[in-house]
Order: sequence, then structure tokens, then C-alpha cells
Amino acid sequence: MLAIGDSYLPVAQMAEHLDGWDGDVEYRSVTVVDGPPIERIREHQGDPAQISDWLGATPILLVHAAAVPAMIFEQHPTLEVVACARGNPVNVDLAAAHEHGVTVLHTPAKNAVAVADLTMASTLLLLRRAVPAARWLTDRAASGERHLDSTFAGGAWMATEPRGLTIGIIGFGAVGRAVAEQAERYGMRVLAFDPFQSGDDRLVELDELVATSDVVSIHAPAVDETRHLVNRDLLAAMRRGAHLINTARESLLDEAAVLDALNDGHLAGAALDVCEPTGRWPELAAHPNVLVTPHIGGATRQTQDRAMSMLLDDLARIELGEPPLRVKRP
Repeated sequence: MLAIGDSYLPVAQMAEHLDGWDGDVEYRSVTVVDGPPIERIREHQGDPAQISDWLGATPILLVHAAAVPAMIFEQHPTLEVVACARGNPVNVDLAAAHEHGVTVLHTPAKNAVAVADLTMASTLLLLRRAVPAARWLTDRAASGERHLDSTFAGGAWMATEPRGLTIGIIGFGAVGRAVAEQAERYGMRVLAFDPFQSGDDRLVELDELVATSDVVSIHAPAVDETRHLVNRDLLAAMRRGAHLINTARESLLDEAAVLDALNDGHLAGAALDVCEPTGRWPELAAHPNVLVTPHIGGATRQTQDRAMSMLLDDLARIELGEPPLRVKRP
């Protein structure tokens, strides 16, 4: 096996799980490499030519973000399995893998709990006005103030508890359902919209969800049909004073429309774990009622441990002649 770590899933953590692997394991590591786009893959690290040199005749390639384009399958007929520690292995050319008879394993919902944790934490921070309150303190400290009498300072940040409020979840897959579970523990009413789900009395139409929710949380997949799902029309249909959370993908939001809704007070606040790379994130990050984080939703050690466990479980099944459970097809 060739195991290639990266800045997100390092070799050291891979090695902890592969310590008992019945076979030889060679470890390599990649970083972000500037270069032209590679056809049919994205969000990758490493130089494909270097990865090809490392691979040789090894039948199993285990990666997280390492680039696995068509040339890897074309140049390595002995490759049998690519095990990718991502929910959606966008760094692997699935069509080429299928054409060359290579099995691609992936790790669906590995980060569901972690993303739900961040979503709920963001919900609480927004409702409790913790973002502007913290910035108020930071500004005071930066101005040179040294005295803080906090006995009654909280009165300026009177806020709302989550109990009794409604959270609307757009996208009711593994992450959306994990968010619902946590929100209900806090006494929130849950509404959900997902055109591919049924049989749950929390599911409603999108217009009802946005019109009645105090918090709208986005967990839809990033596909052409959902680009700018949250646009000016949807924002206008939301309750005035509602909060918006996106811990899914940046393409789901029209950032200019979100910024305008924040500036005119229609949106009370927003928490964004993802932003367009060359979009309006500097203005959003500077906004007093916005919490912006650098895509940390799934950035937990436990998420990566779950991914490795999933992959090793399926690799063991293959070794035993059993069908793997998590195969990604084109």
C-alpha cells in the first residue's frame, strides 16, 4: 500500500491506523501545488507526476487530498483500489477509475457529527450575540482601556435562548439530521426541506421553512442546481431578524445578497464556515454580526479517525473476498 498524507490528514495519523496492516506500507506526503486545472478532479494536493513515480506497482493507494487523475490509472495497470478519506472524492477521476476497473472507496458522512457540532455552536453564538459582544471587548482592549466592570455590561447584549425557536434545515441528509438531533436537545422546533427525502413529519416546503424559521441552516449538496440557492429572493422571504448559517459549501450562497441583507438589518446575523475564495469574505468577516471560520466544520481528529476506520473496514472486506460497503461510482 502507498499511503499519501497531506496538510489535513497527516501521515502520522494515517500510520496510527495502519500500524497493524497486514502488508507493506510506504508513506509519502503532499502539499498544495500551484498549477493548471486538472481535468475531472478538483480540491487536490500534490504533483500527479510525483505521485505516479511513488506508486510504482503498488495495488492499493490510500489518499485524502492527493491528486489521482486519469494518468494514474493509465500508467498503473496493477492498481486495484483507491481508498480516499473524503465523503466525496473529488480529487479522484472516478470515470477513469471505472474505465480501468479500479475500486474507489470513500467515507460518506465521516464529518456529520463534527459539522453538526459547529453548526449548533454557531447557532448559539449568533442567538447570544456573542460575536458583537466579543468584538466590543476586543475594540476596548485595542483602544488601550484597562478597566472592565462587567457586572452590568451584559445588559447591552441582551439576547435570545434557543428554546422554543424554530430552526429550518435545508438539506436533510446525514449532517442535516445530526443538526436536527442537537437542535431538539436545546428545545428548538425543527423544520426541514429536502426534495429527496420523505416520511418525516418535519419535512416542509422551502417557502414555509424560510418564512417561519428563526435560524436557517444550509446543508444541501453543491451541484449546479443549488448554486446560489440562498439568493435575494430567498433572503427576502426569510423572517426579518432571522439568522443564517452555512457550514456546507460556499457556492450555495449569493454572498453579495447576504451582505446586503445583513447591512439593511433583514438578517440579524450569519455564521459562514465557507466563503468564495475571491468573493466578499473580507467584508463579511469584518461585519459585526457575522462569524466567519475557515472551513473548520470537519476539521477534527475524530473525523479523520472515522475516515481511516471506514477505509480499513472496507479494505479488510476486500481482502476477505467480501464486497466493500462504501464504493464511489461515477
